[in-house]
Amino acid sequence: MTRRSVSRVVAAALVAVMAPALANAETYDKLAYLTFNGPVQIPGVTLHAGTYSFRLANPATSRNVLQVVSNDGAIVYATFHTIPDSRTVVTSEPVVSFRETPAGVPAAVKSLFYGGEHNGYEFVYPKGGPIMTAEVRPQPPITYTRIPAAPAPAVAPVEKPEIELFVEPLEYQPASEAPPLEEIPRTASPLPLMGVGGLTSLLLGLGVGVLRRRYN
Repeated sequence: MTRRSVSRVVAAALVAVMAPALANAETYDKLAYLTFNGPVQIPGVTLHAGTYSFRLANPATSRNVLQVVSNDGAIVYATFHTIPDSRTVVTSEPVVSFRETPAGVPAAVKSLFYGGEHNGYEFVYPKGGPIMTAEVRPQPPITYTRIPAAPAPAVAPVEKPEIELFVEPLEYQPASEAPPLEEIPRTASPLPLMGVGGLTSLLLGLGVGVLRRRYN
């Protein structure tokens, strides 16, 4: 099944689901009540789900200008021109056909056919219509909420032990009162010193004798 055939099936389903409910008697101004269960586009406006009346704006002077009014006739939603359209299958009640629209875009009404008629009214959309792109809603700015940091748990102060230092004061004694130093007793004998002196003299004498021999 091609994409075009799928679109036709979808359009037919929309027609079936959104079939208009209207009075059987046809009026001079072509008044018809159409009920839609979803948003639809018509020239100049998008209609929300609900019941609306379609009629000729001025049937005495023009038979190609349609007007869409609220169900109670208090609000005029749109007034637009139409061009002749035709169909091969005639229905007993008025029906609408839809244009092909992409996913996410409200269905756009193409033509309106009254019951028992081959000819219908094709809606003339203004330049750039109907809408064929889905509405892009800007993303709201991202906001940040600052969360205060949790307070740090209270820490009990550590008690330092008190240390007492005791210094014993020194007693000052004047030099005159200081006890006299004891003299170390002499225990060494002077004999070793005398032996060393004699040995030194003997060595000096031998050295002098050797020197005299060499020079003689």
